[in-house]
Amino acid sequence: MRDVRIKHALLVMATLLLIFGVAFPLGTSYAQGKVKGEWILPKHYPDGFDNMGHINSIAKDGIVIDDSSYKFSPFVQFSTPARERASRSQFHPGDLVGYIVNDKKQIEGLYLLKK
Repeated sequence: MRDVRIKHALLVMATLLLIFGVAFPLGTSYAQGKVKGEWILPKHYPDGFDNMGHINSIAKDGIVIDDSSYKFSPFVQFSTPARERASRSQFHPGDLVGYIVNDKKQIEGLYLLKK
């Protein structure tokens, strides 16, 4: 009888852990379907990003982030924590960035998160 109670208690605990793990995921929060890291962002940054990653390479017309290639929108905006309107030259391979893409999968906003 004691073994049945222990098995039942373990089953209940495992079920609760599973429910909490699914209901409250750690590491990433979602704001309107956007990805947001676990840090405080500058006021001029959006509430979340379409994705985040490390820059592999950056050129005049596009960028490679985590081995995925993107073109820049004609209206792309670059931002750093210090400057709302920054220059592309302030972004370098290895930098952690958040980004917003448009319907054509072009980057419309590139935000420096960590050098």
